[in-house]
Amino acid sequence: MTVVRTPQHSEPQDKLVIEQRLGRYTALGFRSVTIANREGRNYPTASGDATMKYHRKELIKQSRWFYNNNEIYRGLIDRAVSYIVSNGFTLQIKTDNAGFNQKVEQGLWKPFMRRPEIRGLLSGSEVAQMILREVILCGDNPAYKTNKGVLQLFEAEQLDGGRQSATGVETDRYNRPMRFWLSPYGEHGGIKTHQAVKFDPSQILFVTNPDRPSATRGIPAMQAAFPMLHRINDICDSEAIAWQLLARLAVSINRENAEQKAWMQSKENPNNASDTSGQLATRLTELSYALMFHANPGEEIKGIDHNIPGKNFSESLRMFLRLLGLPLGLPLELVLLDWTRSNYSQSRAVLEQAYQMFLFWQAKMEDFFYVPLVEWKMDQWRQSNLLGNRKQIPFAFIRPTFPWIDQLKEAQAKASMVEHCFMTHAEVCKSRGQDREEVVTMREKEIREAIAIAQKIQTDTGIAVPWELFAGLELPKAKTATTAQEVTAAVEDAQEAHDALSE
Repeated sequence: MTVVRTPQHSEPQDKLVIEQRLGRYTALGFRSVTIANREGRNYPTASGDATMKYHRKELIKQSRWFYNNNEIYRGLIDRAVSYIVSNGFTLQIKTDNAGFNQKVEQGLWKPFMRRPEIRGLLSGSEVAQMILREVILCGDNPAYKTNKGVLQLFEAEQLDGGRQSATGVETDRYNRPMRFWLSPYGEHGGIKTHQAVKFDPSQILFVTNPDRPSATRGIPAMQAAFPMLHRINDICDSEAIAWQLLARLAVSINRENAEQKAWMQSKENPNNASDTSGQLATRLTELSYALMFHANPGEEIKGIDHNIPGKNFSESLRMFLRLLGLPLGLPLELVLLDWTRSNYSQSRAVLEQAYQMFLFWQAKMEDFFYVPLVEWKMDQWRQSNLLGNRKQIPFAFIRPTFPWIDQLKEAQAKASMVEHCFMTHAEVCKSRGQDREEVVTMREKEIREAIAIAQKIQTDTGIAVPWELFAGLELPKAKTATTAQEVTAAVEDAQEAHDALSE
């Protein structure tokens, strides 16, 4: 097999080095390993923590660089966070006492979530977004439960014990975290590992996304797509450079010995556009808004079309972006926010697949952030006698909802599923990010108000008005006769009404 490689920056001008290698790769696993061994390709074997010990920090640096400098990477992560966390999870207390539930949800939890971090700069939804963004961006994120009842957020780089613990997490023989080491940032931005502070696991909310059973720390979720990001950058840069070069070309002049003549004219008269003594300038007529070129036989001047992108550039870029979204389960439609090439069924199918990945991240946020956070706060409220004598308080969360594409079709589908007992009204409400008890209570209030309004109108005018009109419900349809007796009765009623009007 012939391999052509380019040593980068080895000399002022790079050279191509052609190597001849024997053997070939096939679909046979053992054969490919034999060829790789013969060519000196080595694949390291080590535990997850041992592997990440040498690469995790560099991967995090690269991930942060992409996030700060690549709008595609930033958009992918921010869009995933917006779908997964949105405005945060809604706490639902599940006791039999509605008043107590309201007290905890609105009187205790909601005020805490307005400013749950120690600086007071972020709301509860922003804290959740920040933590999830850090987990996707860097692989994990620690948060310290301070003695002031609020959280102090740290970054993945700060989970570093220096000489005490290279990974920042000390584990026992079962690989369970036993101690966390958090280091502060210095004045110039560096991590001061010599000032690392040791914390007990009960003091830390640790959300991590390890990709191996033997790993404690996580790595950037998009790290497998980093080569693709580099390629997309190179392609976009080359296309932009090509357009910049093309923009500098206004016209092209075709003539014999063009290269020699152009060089001579440039040498003799570099400012021929304004110097009328030059040979070329005497053949240009300058107007206030145009130039006229007087050509000899065999010479031609023509404009250059600037609307010439690279062949299949847009389609190639779309395919690269489709591949780029795979690690986060983001389809191209979500990456580009472009649905012009998809119908409802296609859009629904790709969103269903994306939502499966969103559910994974939502479950991780609920299990490792929201649930421990609620339990921590309930312990504090219980010590302050704010929860009475209740020791066990059941609770749940309403997660951000699945995006609805076609409101009418989605509503009809949900109604049909409820009608055929494939789901409940509570599940429909939860899929919309709503609490069924609140929805039913509000609906009852609206219906009672609508009935009262209809009764008042009837009392004032003597005319009965459907109360559904004031509750936003569909008006009842007029009943149609289905039997001969009903038809006869309807005719008799109509005749009586006509006789009464005649008298």
